[in-house]
Amino acid sequence: MSADADLNQPDVIMRLTGQGGAELLHGQTTANFKQLVPGEHRYAAFCNPKGRVLADIRAVMISDELTLLRGRLPVMHQLAEHLKPFLMFARAQLEQTDWQIVACQSTETAELATIEYDQDQLTSVLLPASDGYQEQWAARQVQLEGNGARDLAWCELSAARARVETQTIGQYLPQDLNFDLNETVNFTKGCYTGQEIVARLHYRGTPKRRLHRALSSVTASPGEILVNNSDQPVGSVVNPLSQDEITHLLIELVPEAASGPVVLRGSGAAVTSVVRCHEEQDQSTGPR
Repeated sequence: MSADADLNQPDVIMRLTGQGGAELLHGQTTANFKQLVPGEHRYAAFCNPKGRVLADIRAVMISDELTLLRGRLPVMHQLAEHLKPFLMFARAQLEQTDWQIVACQSTETAELATIEYDQDQLTSVLLPASDGYQEQWAARQVQLEGNGARDLAWCELSAARARVETQTIGQYLPQDLNFDLNETVNFTKGCYTGQEIVARLHYRGTPKRRLHRALSSVTASPGEILVNNSDQPVGSVVNPLSQDEITHLLIELVPEAASGPVVLRGSGAAVTSVVRCHEEQDQSTGPR
């Protein structure tokens, strides 16, 4: 099996331009985009009115009228269609670039991203370490080292940063993916699409499912159902990544199911070495 046999869909850098771009992000995502300065960066999610995640992004403010967004290529295409009326109202444009993306393990930290220009032409953005890795986004003419898609996928898996794939658009609540535990959701910013559902779960209940790491001896697909030994659904595959005949998984799972047998419904293969992610940060309380 090739090491890249089930590598998730590649990411793309999008340009959000126009004076209303930051306001659009603030009103449509889970993150706070008010009064950012150039170089500030955010993880964020777009939700539907039921609070289900349509897309996840990492965003960097370059100037008052330019923000760069990183997201899954096919997911971002669908997001662009979804945002058309909001873009028109905000007098903003969302366009795909051909920029490259690389990532590497790092412990260096900084408040702001490093923005580089060549004769007034934006050429590169270096994002400081977050979750133990840093990223560089660069124009096509800039020479970068590394396997961009695969390196980023490994860094995200190591950091337990879940991603929405084409197969799982609109399937998960932010809490299913631990977005409330890794600074993707801001609970004090005010309204955005789906905010009432997400906030109600945060303040009045305990999420039924949480993000876990796991392993499998077979390949798996995003959205593939996980069941217990009674064939009852207890979760699903969020992000798979294969290496040396082992598939490393991020899964969303009913926490109580982690201690018992869990299998991929499609193949019947066991899911092993199940470990809950961000458990130390999880302070959610209330009825299940």
